[in-house]
Amino acid sequence: MTPDYVLFHYDEIGLKGGNRSYFERKLKQNIKAVVPSGTFTSIKSIQGRLVGKLSEVAKPDFTSFKPSIEKVFGLAYFAPAVRCTQNEEIISKTAVSILNELTFSTFRITARRSGLDVPLSSQKLNENVGALVVEALGKKVKLKNPDAVCHIDLFDKSAFLYTDKISGPGGLPIGVSGKVMCMISGGIDSPLAAYYTMKRGGKISLVHFHSVPYTNSASIDKVKEIVGVLQQYQPRIVLHSVPLADIQKQVRTDTDEKYRVLMYRRFMIRITEMLSNLEKAKAIVTGEVLGQVASQTLENMQAVEDVSSVPILRPLVGFDKREIVDQTKQLGTFDISIQPDQDCCSLFVPKHPATKARLKDVEHNESRLDVDTLVKEAVNQTEKFVM
Repeated sequence: MTPDYVLFHYDEIGLKGGNRSYFERKLKQNIKAVVPSGTFTSIKSIQGRLVGKLSEVAKPDFTSFKPSIEKVFGLAYFAPAVRCTQNEEIISKTAVSILNELTFSTFRITARRSGLDVPLSSQKLNENVGALVVEALGKKVKLKNPDAVCHIDLFDKSAFLYTDKISGPGGLPIGVSGKVMCMISGGIDSPLAAYYTMKRGGKISLVHFHSVPYTNSASIDKVKEIVGVLQQYQPRIVLHSVPLADIQKQVRTDTDEKYRVLMYRRFMIRITEMLSNLEKAKAIVTGEVLGQVASQTLENMQAVEDVSSVPILRPLVGFDKREIVDQTKQLGTFDISIQPDQDCCSLFVPKHPATKARLKDVEHNESRLDVDTLVKEAVNQTEKFVM
């Protein structure tokens, strides 16, 4: 039987109390954004779930929309379902019709009631519908690990039957936590940091720093390819491509070598903050991992974030490299990130960078530069792409 509804179930949203309706509205918007216009004639919030009614045009093509819906943050799972009245005979016949389209030897019926106005007993429905399936199809009941499960959800004066529960990514709907600016290098770490930011409800814009013409444009092309992966979770991502070469040249000429990388990072934070003000973003996200490289010691992180007046979030701060590699392989960005390129961080790198820099020493070196002018020039030269 062709499904005529889709049930959308969430986990964490259900704990939001008086704010739950806001989270549900965002989730509805995000579901609609990843499927063609007119896929659903309505999506309603009913007793702790969303219920989408498929249009006549969309019913035959729903399977083609599954991969997009699977990536909507906030969803625990969703299920294409057939709706009928809360009548045991009709429910039984519908269950037989649905199961008859599957190949299986063993099955179980799992009925669940929501609300006090459901006239049917879940246990009796399990037994009676199961008996009819045995009689009609000659299959065996198996309560643990059956080949097929027919779910019957009873709510809103209706019964919804389905056999396919499709997992979602969990988390919170994108947008509920506000807009954030994610610094993305094209390396392995920062795309995963962007992913986890979206999973916690952040709507991301990306900032990439490059050193063209001292390097080639490979890092820019690579980041655009990574954005293509991230767009599966958030359509229409804004990418800011920022030239850093002039700043790096000035830092190299006028400051002590060992503080060079930290000053690059401080300029990146300043520029990203200025862009975040233009975008009305509330925080900056980096892919930093505590202790991974010289610039990511606690002392150096503190020296860098001192220039920011907005929060700096580090979703990966406690991860190890193996965890990051494994998860970026699942995400689909690993093979892109390991492609060779000349990124800005590899230009003018000191042989012996400071690992525990004192803020006053960094600031003393930085006082030799016209910081405000360099930042404004970089922002003015930034290219903006809507991907």
